[in-house]
Amino acid sequence: MNLYIITARENVELRWTDISAQNKTKNIATSELSEIEFTTDCCLLVHIDSLSKDQITLLCTYWDKVNLIGFSDNPNDTQGIELLLRGFKGYINTFVTQSIFEQLLICIAKGDIWAGTSIVQKMLKRLLQQSDVEHSINLAPYKLSDRETQTIEILIKGASNKEIGRKLGITERTVKAHVSSILQKTETTDRVSLIIKLKDSK
Repeated sequence: MNLYIITARENVELRWTDISAQNKTKNIATSELSEIEFTTDCCLLVHIDSLSKDQITLLCTYWDKVNLIGFSDNPNDTQGIELLLRGFKGYINTFVTQSIFEQLLICIAKGDIWAGTSIVQKMLKRLLQQSDVEHSINLAPYKLSDRETQTIEILIKGASNKEIGRKLGITERTVKAHVSSILQKTETTDRVSLIIKLKDSK
């Protein structure tokens, strides 16, 4: 995967280049964006803390041309949600370990979104507040088991795995297994895409 890096800090550029391992990396400036022909397998690594609001706004216009990944020295849910809603595919700490960075790239390559659990939960709740999906879903086409049906009925209210487990009296590990099966049967990759699919198919 080709990785483009936008940062004003040399130490950040060197670190990302180092942990990118076998991926080809290139540091670019925001003024060079229009000169690059991005492909769908490219990632643009954006150091949020070294850019102005106007530069970040400019980057957001490229959401459909390249996978935008935001890095922050002090990540927070509010900033993460804002970036994801504006088209970013990932949001993570600037000083993430190499192994987590590699997991992020694998996730993005599969077309998924990478963000912390609390960010995903808040995005789900925001999405659910804008929809009445929980009152109108038809789960029959997906041939879910009784336990999976119970799981999804709680999940679509924005509950975490821990909350689902508590309500159903099962372990968090069992909830993860049910959620994984639900995603497979509904042909979705994550909770956000699941909610969107159920919302759009009601």
